[in-house]
Amino acid sequence: MTSWLVDMTSDPRRFPVVQHRHANGTLRAERDRTPEVVAHLGEPRVERWAYQCACGDVFVWERRAA
Repeated sequence: MTSWLVDMTSDPRRFPVVQHRHANGTLRAERDRTPEVVAHLGEPRVERWAYQCACGDVFVWERRAA
């Protein structure tokens, strides 16, 4: 069984610390440096940041522009 641990700070401009919990321990996931950006007319811009664990699993975190 695996699960993702996301530590959000109170500052919305900062990236969360993401860890991937495995049966035999927890590994820190590394964030890709370039987001996927989605912007539609009339809707706020959305950034999708990918975090990858050393095991190969990927977690996607979204940040919406105000």
